[in-house]
Amino acid sequence: MTVAERRLRADAAHNRQLILDAGRAAFASDGIDVSMAEIARRAGVGFATAQRRFPTKDHLLREIIAEELSGIQEAATDPASAGDPWEAFTTSIRTCAAHQALHPGLAGAIAESVSAATLTGPAGHIGSMFTSIAQQATNAGMLRPDVTLGDVLAILQGNAGVIAHSPGNEMPASARFVELALRGLRAN
Repeated sequence: MTVAERRLRADAAHNRQLILDAGRAAFASDGIDVSMAEIARRAGVGFATAQRRFPTKDHLLREIIAEELSGIQEAATDPASAGDPWEAFTTSIRTCAAHQALHPGLAGAIAESVSAATLTGPAGHIGSMFTSIAQQATNAGMLRPDVTLGDVLAILQGNAGVIAHSPGNEMPASARFVELALRGLRAN
């Protein structure tokens, strides 16, 4: 392999990362309707370069959502709450909801990905994490026994709606909504 070929590959990887970063920022601030042309402009690359790396905006969005879900899962598995099943359960939901509030343009897409009928990839890991943590809280008598993964996903979908209707006030509105929802899940 020549030096020029290696540099091209390094440039391609660099451009790909620029596009991912620009797409993440654009989607988070402006929503998922941002065009690929605008993302390419923000990334400082040509539109053709953006299309070579991500043939459609959906390809770019799916990759960004997968990265976001992986980050949420890492943040939600707080070792400090591991000893208390209720705290572990609520921390995971609060973490995901706070992430949605920090990235309002992606909040609905994140909730939709996690709520997909067939949870695969990072969304499947999030679903498995919520199911496992919920089971531990139920076994400890802290979570209502009728709570399902669907209920947790409904909270995240509702949170996306709260965020969408609270511009400039996303974090406090989201936190209040989530706390009210969690009260309804606690076993008496």
